[in-house]
Amino acid sequence: MHRRPVADDLSDVGEATAWVGRQMAEADVAEDLRFNIEVCVEEALANLIEHGRPAQGDKDIAIAVAADPQGATILVTDRCIPFDAVEAPSPEPPSAGDMHAGGQGLRLMRAFANELTYRTSAGRNELTMRFRSLT
Repeated sequence: MHRRPVADDLSDVGEATAWVGRQMAEADVAEDLRFNIEVCVEEALANLIEHGRPAQGDKDIAIAVAADPQGATILVTDRCIPFDAVEAPSPEPPSAGDMHAGGQGLRLMRAFANELTYRTSAGRNELTMRFRSLT
């Protein structure tokens, strides 16, 4: 698994997402699947940076990637107050014309990932997103 720390700054979300994209390209993951993965990574990281509150000290956000042509596993870890993205209630869909409705990241991750798991242990949260090839 390749691992990368993520700065607690929205300016690092784009670079972290691009890094994941490069890992996917090197592993020969299909382009349509890479798009879904990158959307989920961007949402997960942006939500941690914008809304996560550190349990103590730094958020200590990191992302890890394992990939091959059949799919990928993405692991996002942090030291924030636990938030179970798997069990949290789904946000209401945005109303017609409401292009700025927040909270849709969970909906996207649940729609695009084939499997989401969450656990917390020893002050570290782990969100695992698994994706399988679409072809």
